[in-house]
Amino acid sequence: MAVQIAAGTRLHGIATGLRARPRFAWLAGLAALALVFALAATLGAGSDLALIPTVLVQRGDVRITIVESGELRSEQQSTVSATNDKQIIWLVPEGTRVKEGDLLIRFESQKYEIAKGSAESALAVARADLSKALGQLEAQRVAQEKARLEYASLPELAEKGYVNRSELDSARLGHQEMKASTRSFEAAVQAARANVQRAESEVGQQDRKLSEGNVHAPRDGVVVYATVGDASSRRKLSVGVTPFEGMELMYLPDPSSMRVDAEISEFDLAKVRVGSPVALRLDAYADVVFRGEVVAISSLARQKISKVSGQPIGVKVFDVTIAVTDQDERLRPGLSTTVEILVSENADVLYVPVAAIFLDEHEQTVVYQKQGGHPVKRPVELGGSTDRLAIVTSGVEAGEELLLGLPQAS
Repeated sequence: MAVQIAAGTRLHGIATGLRARPRFAWLAGLAALALVFALAATLGAGSDLALIPTVLVQRGDVRITIVESGELRSEQQSTVSATNDKQIIWLVPEGTRVKEGDLLIRFESQKYEIAKGSAESALAVARADLSKALGQLEAQRVAQEKARLEYASLPELAEKGYVNRSELDSARLGHQEMKASTRSFEAAVQAARANVQRAESEVGQQDRKLSEGNVHAPRDGVVVYATVGDASSRRKLSVGVTPFEGMELMYLPDPSSMRVDAEISEFDLAKVRVGSPVALRLDAYADVVFRGEVVAISSLARQKISKVSGQPIGVKVFDVTIAVTDQDERLRPGLSTTVEILVSENADVLYVPVAAIFLDEHEQTVVYQKQGGHPVKRPVELGGSTDRLAIVTSGVEAGEELLLGLPQAS
């Protein structure tokens, strides 16, 4: 028969201050019952020995564990934030395991489709204006060249007396005006080109906004919705929400990097090492056991903080980090967990309830064996122990009957 011992506090010799754990209510109940019997017998020390309850020394396989609470987190995760103020019309279900590139969010895009249509119309007008300006510039350059050629021939004709001075001056002035007009048409073309570039940029911007209407996974992970709303109405992200730019919408924790932050009592520090196997149970899925191992133990103690008052309670603890080796879509950051750290596996050992263990006047660990209606004090040595059971390495034999209370002093 294999017995599992869930450790909680240090063995003090006499079974006092047992802690009940919700996940192991049957063990807590057994220990509490033994404690009641022991206290009843101690209080009635003057009564007959037959009234003190007894227990038999058992032999079997014993697993000693330390049970604590913790919280899941992801060591590596990506955050998906809003890049616009569009309303969400579709969301991938929370808890879905996605691959890089999978669709996560779809936004309402009607107003951006309208804006893109307007931008495309403006671009078409700008391109038409540019085409017209280019045509006008080309015609102007032809006219300017014609004027230049006409003016270039006049000085020779003027020397021969075929053209008078006023005609020459008029041609020169006309040529200069043509050059000025060409420069004006060239400026108009430059302005038209700038208008086309602006219109193309606007179309590109609207295209980008439309493309942002579909958000895809930047990496593999498990979808976890962000909490949205103000302090008075905090809730999970949902369809219909209109985010602001930069608002966190969901997280993609890496399922291969899930960690549990827990703490252990200073009395249990020597029992835990890096690499110790751990069994984890999520409060949300109490019947499922996940595997893990201890990967870090704090080198400094700190005061344990009460979850009720938020104040130190005078108990020293050490922070422990546990890596979850199993991968499962139910493992999500923020979930509460119960961690069971394996201290030792002991094959074919003797064990008794701590209610049967006492400290004598010399602070030696002893038991009281019932022999022929009389109590016999026996010194014992203990192996691993918890606040419920103790492994006995010497001093007793399997099947021996031990008292669960102090016998009357003789």
